[in-house]
Amino acid sequence: MKTSVPEIFEDVEKASSRKDKIKLLQTYRSTVLIGLLQLNYNPAFKLDLPEGVPPYKRDEKVPRGYSETNLYSEFRRMYVWMDPNINLTKVRKEQLFVQMLEGIHFSEADVLCLAKDKKIQTVYKSITEDLVREAFPDILPAKAPEPIIEQIEKVVEKVTKPKKVKASLKGLPVTSNEPTPNLS
Repeated sequence: MKTSVPEIFEDVEKASSRKDKIKLLQTYRSTVLIGLLQLNYNPAFKLDLPEGVPPYKRDEKVPRGYSETNLYSEFRRMYVWMDPNINLTKVRKEQLFVQMLEGIHFSEADVLCLAKDKKIQTVYKSITEDLVREAFPDILPAKAPEPIIEQIEKVVEKVTKPKKVKASLKGLPVTSNEPTPNLS
């Protein structure tokens, strides 16, 4: 039995070093894992579904691996929600999505909903975009360069920001009106 994506994410969270986290992600590389990470971090990937978790029958009594189906089997149907040319109404797309959520384990449904809303990092704090880029440099588009205006503003702020200087307790003047003591 394949390790589920929520189990992979939990293992990554438990890993002690960044290197171990990357190695875990690379070890478990699969179409589903890559697809969920792309859905979460690639701005071009968007599902034609409303934001938030839809109302569905969440069966928390079923242990992992014993659900009707799993995300590995169901992921092939994701084109239904990604392709705007699919001739289905929004209501029908939402119904199909709910049916899929009810068939997979609730922990997989949670991860899928997080990825749909681009919020995996809110639950799995260490699975950041930078970590994903380092583990899989080929799956996300290049980061857009910071606009030149923002770069200039940062430089100007650093140059013009006054530095705080603490007055020494050895008799140095506190204000500029006092004469400077002769130290020689």
